[in-house]
Amino acid sequence: MVPEKPSQAAESCGPLAFDKPSVSKLRSAKRKAFAFYFPPFPISVENKPPASDYYSQWLNTGDTTGRYDLRDRPIPRPVQSCSTWKQKDFETEVRQAIAIGLDGFIWEFHVNATDQRWNQLPAMLAAVEAVDPGFRIMLSPDITDTMVADIAKLKDEPALFRVDGAIVLAPFYPERKSVSYWDDIRNSLASQGVKTSLVPLFLDGPPSARAAEWNNSVIGYSHWGSAWAGSADGRARCTEQSHAQGRIYLSPIVFEDTRSYSGQCWESGNSSTLRATLEKSIEAGADWLYFRTWNDYTEAWMAPSTERGTSVGDVAAYYVTWFKTGKRPTLNRDALYYFHRSHHTLLPYDTARQKTPMKVVQGDPAANQVELLAFLAAPGTLIITQGSVRETLEAQAGVVSFKVAIKPGTTPTFELRRAGRAVQSLQSATPIRTRITLQDWMYHGGGGTKLPRCDP
Repeated sequence: MVPEKPSQAAESCGPLAFDKPSVSKLRSAKRKAFAFYFPPFPISVENKPPASDYYSQWLNTGDTTGRYDLRDRPIPRPVQSCSTWKQKDFETEVRQAIAIGLDGFIWEFHVNATDQRWNQLPAMLAAVEAVDPGFRIMLSPDITDTMVADIAKLKDEPALFRVDGAIVLAPFYPERKSVSYWDDIRNSLASQGVKTSLVPLFLDGPPSARAAEWNNSVIGYSHWGSAWAGSADGRARCTEQSHAQGRIYLSPIVFEDTRSYSGQCWESGNSSTLRATLEKSIEAGADWLYFRTWNDYTEAWMAPSTERGTSVGDVAAYYVTWFKTGKRPTLNRDALYYFHRSHHTLLPYDTARQKTPMKVVQGDPAANQVELLAFLAAPGTLIITQGSVRETLEAQAGVVSFKVAIKPGTTPTFELRRAGRAVQSLQSATPIRTRITLQDWMYHGGGGTKLPRCDP
């Protein structure tokens, strides 16, 4: 591994409610935090104007025949004139991830002549070298006939995440193959001088159900993870079971999982699932965690986006700092964030345009609430106003979730008051609609402190 040079990334992506420790302090922590990177959705796919690029064609299509049907996209940027625009975009995302406190990305790849999951990896590795060689890429290879040869090609890449000199492999849904298959992969690579370790991302199933078969072949356990707040206790159980087997646990963290293309939704309860999965992972002593995902806009994402800004990452940064330092960060300034849908889940839609209706497939039932998530340095009065309806909460200092029923036909506003005076206020960028063509069950978000931000 090459010596780490000072990070060129900002210490934070702007004023947060707490003073985030330096990159070097967070990175020195034994606990590690990653985000699963989905290569089909970089900041820009083809370096075209945002009004006419691929994302503009993938938004709100109502299509279930194979085309994308997105409700959000990465924050657009102008067309770049340089030939290395793809690497520059990855550099931006690396800085954004570091600003949250992440140690790296888990990079999913397949291998064929046209697969961008593989073809974009060199640009990502170059971006890491340019921004901060201390950032790491954990490999998540798909099951292919060329897996051994492909990983061997990367054996000298300094940005790969290693444990005790071994390249860590975190394949998704590895139980498609037997344990002996993965043992053969490890042994084949070892015969070429490439040491690897396995941390499987099982589609489902606790470590206790896998240990008898897998324990001698892995250094840790993980899984894709459920996506509703009521399931967060599973992170604690899986951590305990992994530790009982003498293995680490890589805990999955998710803000929400909403799939317009298939009509599937797991109710996240605004920011409740994000906070619950993080808190349970911290309390249970998970060794590593990963956010599912950084940028899969068809299912689950946390990257800065047009419909959420940096709100999800800002909230995550607080918990990542807690996870790494072992103590809750002190709140030195106020920050207000909001999360709510753009319409009630029971609102009629155009069935001619959208063939597959949205539904909750598992877990907590659909909720229709507006949330004000406040990071308060001192007690205060929280106010949510929707049209003529004004609702208040007397809140103590700390992280406070204030939820009220959604009011269609309004645009929510949010306020923090102390001693009868407004301290901070903001308005949602998302009106709550009374008529729709396509369903939009994703949670929109925004907010922050009242101090100016800097963009990584």
